[in-house]
Amino acid sequence: MSLKLYIKNNDVTLKKLTLPSRYYLFKESENYIKLLTVGEGLFPNDKIHTNIDMDGSNLILASESAMKIYPSKGKFAASRYVFNLQRSNLEFLNDEIIMFKDSRFLQLFSIKFDENSTFFYTDMFSAGRSFEEYDFSEFAMRNRFIYDKNTEYLEEFKISGHELKTYLKNCKAQKKLFAKIYTRTKNNNAFSEELLKIGIKSFEKTQNEAILICIVLGNKISQIKSAVSLVWELYRKMLGKSAFDLGKR
Repeated sequence: MSLKLYIKNNDVTLKKLTLPSRYYLFKESENYIKLLTVGEGLFPNDKIHTNIDMDGSNLILASESAMKIYPSKGKFAASRYVFNLQRSNLEFLNDEIIMFKDSRFLQLFSIKFDENSTFFYTDMFSAGRSFEEYDFSEFAMRNRFIYDKNTEYLEEFKISGHELKTYLKNCKAQKKLFAKIYTRTKNNNAFSEELLKIGIKSFEKTQNEAILICIVLGNKISQIKSAVSLVWELYRKMLGKSAFDLGKR
């Protein structure tokens, strides 16, 4: 189940498409692609691979809705994203992951970028359905960012729902939901100053200051999404772009 696209000088070419992966391209002022899937979510042993190579191009990418992960007796559902950017800008607005009771999920994200590329990427994690708060079996993630052929930042972890609930209880956490925003702008120092002005204080730069990582906390997904939208709007402003409507209500 895979989707592979090549975008050069803003012309989109389909290289591979295997159901249930699908996409819809909106050709407006900017390339805007919405990722679609056939079905209600990912089941055990489902594997979806999305690969996009960009050269001298701009792309806004969004998921259709939250990623639902169904229960499993042992096998993982998996999603893999691979991006290669040359002189390009990628804005990937990912919806939240909703893990059902006893589900297992692996997400792999990799992005290679050069000095002349910028990006905005979000990871959003919910507590699950309202009656299954952090009742999933296992969640694993690996995010790899490669800058001019060298690993700029690597993040990987594996956690169970029980471990997460115990951690939140021990920390007496007031806010149990979070999103992480990974950005690269033309001037990360100036961007960090603008973040402080809008009240975003949890962020850090990677080792070579090529990437800025923000943390957004909240108790409702709607609150998290509003904060992410605010940061995204600021990101676009830094790139000299106006706000963009994803058409999602």
